[in-house]
Amino acid sequence: MFIIGQASNAVSKKKVSRAEKAVKHLYLKQKEKHQHFINFTYKAKSWHKEQQCYSKVESTGLGMNVRHFISNIKQQEARELYFGFYVLRGEASENRIKEVKNMCFSDRLSNYGYWANFFRLFISSLAYEMFLLIKQKIKKTSFETAKKWQISSIRTYLLKFGTTIKITKKCIYYQLSKAFVYKDLFREIITQ
Repeated sequence: MFIIGQASNAVSKKKVSRAEKAVKHLYLKQKEKHQHFINFTYKAKSWHKEQQCYSKVESTGLGMNVRHFISNIKQQEARELYFGFYVLRGEASENRIKEVKNMCFSDRLSNYGYWANFFRLFISSLAYEMFLLIKQKIKKTSFETAKKWQISSIRTYLLKFGTTIKITKKCIYYQLSKAFVYKDLFREIITQ
């Protein structure tokens, strides 16, 4: 079983043109966002047989958002396939790849030497693993909004803050800034 995103082309644009006009008209008339799903069979020149294609046509208020995807999963409507599988695959893998690449900076492998690039990638991977541990600890807390944070949000809201640290012979004391909004979450995480 598979679901694959399909780039827009002349054939798919023609297939969704009526639905696109209708959704746009509904948005302009009612000032509400609308989604419409259609399905059709399609065979590109390089394909050996026709495939079942689906399209989501959505008015977002900023313009039209049209997504095309192909699937061999039978007995499911386009809406079920889109939200039950196609959207979830992004959360399962694609968003994690973006986090490693963009938020842990694993794409900064600009050195000519193998070992320098290897070390940079290794450090990025360790950073990602650290953030995964923090995410697991956040899920055990009572802060519902924090449970949806990505790595960039964790870095901004939870790790970049001012504090005063006092070291004595017997203890290390820290005093969090009064402006630190998520100090209760921070304390809950470090005391788990």
